[in-house]
Amino acid sequence: MNSLRLCKYRFTLRFTSDTKLPFFMGNTIRGALGRVLGEAAYNGMFKVASDVSIPNPFAVSVPYPSLRQYSKGSKLDFFITLFANACDFLPDVITAAQNMCRGKFANCVLDGGELVYERIWSDSGAETIPYCDMLTIRFVTPAEILNSKQLIKELPFAGFTESLFGRIAGIIDNYTESKFIIPYSLIALKPHIRADYNLKEIRFETSGQTINGVTGTVRYLGDVTPYLPYIDLGSQIHIGKKTTRGCGEFVFEI
Repeated sequence: MNSLRLCKYRFTLRFTSDTKLPFFMGNTIRGALGRVLGEAAYNGMFKVASDVSIPNPFAVSVPYPSLRQYSKGSKLDFFITLFANACDFLPDVITAAQNMCRGKFANCVLDGGELVYERIWSDSGAETIPYCDMLTIRFVTPAEILNSKQLIKELPFAGFTESLFGRIAGIIDNYTESKFIIPYSLIALKPHIRADYNLKEIRFETSGQTINGVTGTVRYLGDVTPYLPYIDLGSQIHIGKKTTRGCGEFVFEI
């Protein structure tokens, strides 16, 4: 059985004067948070390894596309979801978020750290989920999923689940006491699932960072039932690259 602790918090930026911000807020928020957390060297929150790429134990959710111009007194909500032991570092994250109100955020103050939900995700009991043969995934923010270093512009079900399992394993393996138990039966199953695409490639530059991915929807037709617990988790931890910048967020409907 796999499990993962999740805590999602809402933060609100309140603007003290008219302010213009970048088209994509995620990169700006991630840069500010990363700088402050990095300066504090929270080794208890972040794993450190020089030879492998390790995901950060949080994901950022931002409006997309966001407004460019904010008037005095207006507000902007964003969300941070913490994983595993990072949930215990909320006071440090709040401090980092407060301290990030400088530079491009100098004209605002931070309200919050309001808990939206806290839960222990688990893939136990998957066999009790009612049969589902139609699943719609809607990418809320650009999803950068690569194959041989090339952006996947269409996303067959096998490619989607491969990226999803890789993302889950990277978090559980590095931030919990357990290792991800790969559902080999689901990988070997290779169900016949047809995909209908309505995806659009997005590419833009923001705060010195290239954001490249797809938005829109993909509908999967076939027996997706045993995959639903992992898809549920994916909707909370995001998928693909740059998840700490707000990319790869999706919602699903069955």
